[in-house]
Amino acid sequence: FFLEFSGQKVRDRGGTRKEADAMAVRAGGLGPRQVRQVGKASGFGTPYSPGRRQGRQDRRGPALCEGRGLQGPAPGPRVRPATIATTRAEPGGDGNPSDMDALLPAKWSLRGLNLGILALWFCFGVYAFKFSPNAAVVTDRTLLQAAINLGVDEDGNSINRIFLALFYVLGLLPVIYASLLLPSGKSGNGVPAWPFVSLSMFLGAFGLLPYFALWQPCARRRDVLGSQSKLTRFLESKANAAVVLASLAGLTAMVATASSSDWSGYLSLFGKSRFTHVSSLDFCVLTLMAPFWVYNDAEQRQWKRGDALLAAL
Repeated sequence: FFLEFSGQKVRDRGGTRKEADAMAVRAGGLGPRQVRQVGKASGFGTPYSPGRRQGRQDRRGPALCEGRGLQGPAPGPRVRPATIATTRAEPGGDGNPSDMDALLPAKWSLRGLNLGILALWFCFGVYAFKFSPNAAVVTDRTLLQAAINLGVDEDGNSINRIFLALFYVLGLLPVIYASLLLPSGKSGNGVPAWPFVSLSMFLGAFGLLPYFALWQPCARRRDVLGSQSKLTRFLESKANAAVVLASLAGLTAMVATASSSDWSGYLSLFGKSRFTHVSSLDFCVLTLMAPFWVYNDAEQRQWKRGDALLAAL
């Protein structure tokens, strides 16, 4: 609009390019260089020419001026400067509008996934504190105290071994997620992972799901693995991996050797105890979310040992 307005005024009185530049500056706050850049990007060529003779040749090509004043648009469709600037700003874009269109489905699918995780977090919280079974408040308190006391209550009796294994697994999952998120699970929008990992040590999935809902992939690999602190180096160490793996193997053996009475006792707790019920669902949510972060970590580290082994892990 500013270019057309300026050019029309100049054409009416047969002015020069310098006068048209000044008119554009007054009309729209554009500098002379910006006016010429917009004109080139939009396909108009130089928006005005000082030539006064019909058929005057522009230095870049054939005759573009008729008479004097504002030149007509070059043949072909007009392309808006905003479209060109947007497509060139995209990573890897070459100025073709189709590049931006190809990115839209992935962008919207990621946004839909984030909203779905946020909805899961909200629904899980409402169910856990409003609709989950709560017929054994005293049992919940006893289970928590006994689990902290290595599975023995105040009277010296052992609690259900399946619940005990579940309780300890929920203590290991934050360590596993810290090993996946802090080194290689950084978010492209700058949201830090460590506050959510810290909350997961006490809240489980309730602490991690908000980060999953806010997370966006990083555009460059070096932004993910570029800086390593002492904590991340320890989380990536073989010593940490060995401790976690040995602990998981022991807890898995505890559940595998459980008797039928242990399983019936656990199912009874699941139907009555809110602590057991919510802990079980928390374990399921964190377990189902883990494969994505395992694959994300493998991609950042350029895993080359095959997808079959990665799927098994």
